[in-house]
Amino acid sequence: MPAWFEGYRAYDDDTLAALANAGLLRRAAKDVEAGKVQWAEQGADGGVVEADGQRVQLDARGPQKAQCECPAPGICKHILGAALWLRAMEPGAATGDATASPESEADATSPPAAGPNADPLAEVRALQAPALFKQAGVAAVRRAVQALPCGIEWRVQGGTLVIDLPDLAATCRYVAGAGYEGMVSEVPVRERKAVHLIALAALRQALGEPLPWPEGMAPAAAAEQPTAALGERERAFLAQVEAMLHELLTGGLSHVSEQASARLLALNMSARGEGLPRLAALLRNLGGMVDGLVRRDHRMQERDALSLMSSIQALCDALRAPAEGQEAAERTAALRGRVRRAFDETTALELQPLGAHWWQTLGGARGLTLAFWDLEGQRLLQAVLARPDGSDTGFTRHSAWAIHAVWPGVGAAQSLCQAPLQLESPRLADDDRLALAGTARAQALAPWHAGDARLATLGCGRWAELTAQLSAATGLSGDGAELVLLRPAATRTPILDEAHQQLLWPVQDADGLWLHLTVPVGDASMQRVDNLDRLAARGAPVHAVLVRVERTSATTLLVPLSLLSSDAKGQVHAISLDYATEAARPTPLAQRILRLVQWRKDQATPAATQPTRAQRLLGPVLDVLETQAATGRMPLTETQSERLGAALPGIASVGLHTVASALQHHLATPQPAGMLRLQQLCQRTVELDGLPSIAA
Repeated sequence: MPAWFEGYRAYDDDTLAALANAGLLRRAAKDVEAGKVQWAEQGADGGVVEADGQRVQLDARGPQKAQCECPAPGICKHILGAALWLRAMEPGAATGDATASPESEADATSPPAAGPNADPLAEVRALQAPALFKQAGVAAVRRAVQALPCGIEWRVQGGTLVIDLPDLAATCRYVAGAGYEGMVSEVPVRERKAVHLIALAALRQALGEPLPWPEGMAPAAAAEQPTAALGERERAFLAQVEAMLHELLTGGLSHVSEQASARLLALNMSARGEGLPRLAALLRNLGGMVDGLVRRDHRMQERDALSLMSSIQALCDALRAPAEGQEAAERTAALRGRVRRAFDETTALELQPLGAHWWQTLGGARGLTLAFWDLEGQRLLQAVLARPDGSDTGFTRHSAWAIHAVWPGVGAAQSLCQAPLQLESPRLADDDRLALAGTARAQALAPWHAGDARLATLGCGRWAELTAQLSAATGLSGDGAELVLLRPAATRTPILDEAHQQLLWPVQDADGLWLHLTVPVGDASMQRVDNLDRLAARGAPVHAVLVRVERTSATTLLVPLSLLSSDAKGQVHAISLDYATEAARPTPLAQRILRLVQWRKDQATPAATQPTRAQRLLGPVLDVLETQAATGRMPLTETQSERLGAALPGIASVGLHTVASALQHHLATPQPAGMLRLQQLCQRTVELDGLPSIAA
C-alpha cells in the first residue's frame, strides 16, 4: 500500500461522522457496498478516486483536505466514500488495478484496523511545542491559555485518540499520522484551532508532560486565584454576556442561528480565562440548549433556555454588586465558582462502593456514574464513564456496567460494587470526582458486615439537615449536590401514587421524621421501580440509600438510585436499582404498577399533577415570559398585559413584594434585562415552594 494513504486506516466511523454527519456516512457506505468507488488515478504522493461518478482528489493529509468536483460544500458523501474505500483496501490491492478486490469492498464499512505502528498517544507526547503553536496561530494560543486548566478524559480507539473536554462540552479526535491540523471535532470552525490546542495541552498536562508555553503566556498565570472584587475588564466581559442574552431574546429563541452556539462557546472559554468558572458552566449549558433549538430537537424547550438565561443574568447582577467587607468578598468568591475537574494525585483511598446508575441528557450525552463513600474523608465521591453523544455504538447501558473496566484490578462496575476497595494513586478533582485515566489501581478488600460500626457514619441521618442543604443550594452561589447519601433509621413499604404516576418510598431518620423518596413510573424507570418493590417485599435490610436530587421548574424530587443492603450471611453490598435482578414477586403493588403503566400507554396525555401555590400564582407570568422569549416580541399584547395584571394582586397578597415590584416594572417597560430578572424571581420562588417536605 502506498505510504500516502496508510493513514486513512486510522479514520474510524466515529471520526468520519464527526467530519460530516452520520446520515452522510451511511449514504457513502452504501455507495462503497454497491461498487461505485474505484481508482481513477494513482500517484506516489496522492491519487484520484472516482466515487459515484465524481472525482475526489486525496493525499496524505486525510479526508479533511480532500477535494471533490461536486458542488456540495465541505465534506461530501464522495469524500467519505473514498475514505471508507481506502481504509478497507488490502495492501496488495492498490498496486496497479483500477478497482479494489471484492473482499476489500465487502469490508469497506467495517471499523478499520489501524496500522501496526499507529500510536496516537505517543505522537501527542512527541509533539514539539514551537511547531504546534505556529500551526495553531497566536490567536488560538491566547484563547487556549484563557481556557486552561481544563478537565479532560481520554481513550484510544484503534488509530484515533479521543479527547473529551467536559468543561467545553467538546470531543476532539487526534488521528494517528494526521497531526494537529488533522484533528477532528464538531466545534464551530471559528473556535476549532483553539479547542484542539486546549485538548492537546490538557492531555499533556494530565500526562505530566506540560507544553512549554511562550514567555508570559503560561496558563498558570491565567489560572491564579482571582481577587474577589471584579476589575474593569471583567465588568466589560459581563456586559458582553448580557448583550448576547438580550440579542437572543429580541431575536426570539424559536429563531436562533448556528452562529449563536459558536458565540456562546467563545464566551464560555473567555469566562474561564476571566476567572468566572460558574458563569462558564452556565454558558456551556446554554450553548448546548441553543444548539438543540437550532437542530429543532423536540426535547429542547424555549422555557428551559429562558430559565438558564435568567440564571446567567442574575449571576451577572450579583457579581457586579459591591464586594466591600469580608462577607461580601466571600460571597463574590463563591459566585465566581471554582475550576472543576483539575485532577490531582492524592494518597490511597479506602472506598465503599454505593452502586451505579445510568443516565442520558437532552443533548445526547450518556454514561454510568459510580458513587463511593470515602471512609477517611467522610464524603461522597463519584467516577463517571461517559460519552458526549451516540457516536460510540459500543458504549451501551449494558457494556458500561458489565464490560468496560473502571480501574485495573477490579474490572467493570458490576464486579466493583460487590466489596470495598482500596484505590492506589487516585487522581481526585476538587469537585470530588475521581479520574478514570491515569496510573490508579484498585484492590478489593474484605466486605463489611451488617453490624459494622462504620455503617453508622455514612451520609446524612437527619432530614432537617438535608432540607437546609437543599434550600441553600437554590441560590446562585450554592453548589447543589447532584447525589446525596441518606442513612435511614427505618423504611416502610413503597406506596404507589397513581394520581401523580410515581412510587413513593417513606424513609425515617434518627429523629423520627419521615421523608418520601420518589421514583416516577414509566418505561425508562420500570427496572428501578420493580427492584425497589421486590426488595421491600423480601424485607431487605437498608443501611444507606443513594439518591439523586432532580430539580424541575416545579419541584425537587429525591430519586433513589441504589442502596447498601446485607445478604443472608450479613455481608454488606451495594444494590444498583438500574441493574439489580431481584426475583419477581407477585405483590399487590406490582400488579397496580403494571396496570398504571398500561393505563399510561393508553392515554394521549399524562395526568396533570397538582400545582403548588407558587405555581398557581406565578404560572400565568411564566407563560407570558416564555411566549415573549420564543417570539422575540418585547412589547406586551393587550391579552398578555391583562394576564399579568390579573396575576399581580394575588402575588402581592401573599407577601411576594419583590416579585410584584419586578412584575410592575415589566408591565410598564418590558425590556430583556427586566424580563430575565422577573423570570429568575419567579423561578426561584417556585423551586423553593417545591422542596421535599418532612413530617413526623
